[in-house]
Amino acid sequence: MIYRLIKDLDDEDIPTILSVYRQPSISRFISIDEENYWKYITSTDNVYFYKIYKDDILLATIHLELVDCVLYMSVVVFPEYQKQGIATTILKDIQTRKIGLDFDKIQVSIDEKNIASLKLFESVGFICVNKDEELLEYEYRKN
Repeated sequence: MIYRLIKDLDDEDIPTILSVYRQPSISRFISIDEENYWKYITSTDNVYFYKIYKDDILLATIHLELVDCVLYMSVVVFPEYQKQGIATTILKDIQTRKIGLDFDKIQVSIDEKNIASLKLFESVGFICVNKDEELLEYEYRKN
């Protein structure tokens, strides 16, 4: 897999990413403020938004924020590429620092109704550490 960082507001893939994020299967679990989001990720230190490709096909995105050695993240695999092990590979790449970010732990919040994501994160070593209303907070600590 190839990871490409979005660095500017003119990135050619932003319209495609937005169309995927608007799909009901995605938008029910993750939403962005389209007016300000891209400016935020391209101009804020320690915020990274990667597009993930395989064979020049855009498959997924990850949003990462590194604060005090804690990596906060979200991952979106485009619907037509789900259930192919892509998210598992992405998470393992992040855990093994293939992306080059150093952290002590990773945290992610998951809607309790998102059973596929809960199973995914548990399968790669994340544990549930907190529940806040309908969101479950999962954490991975490096060994």
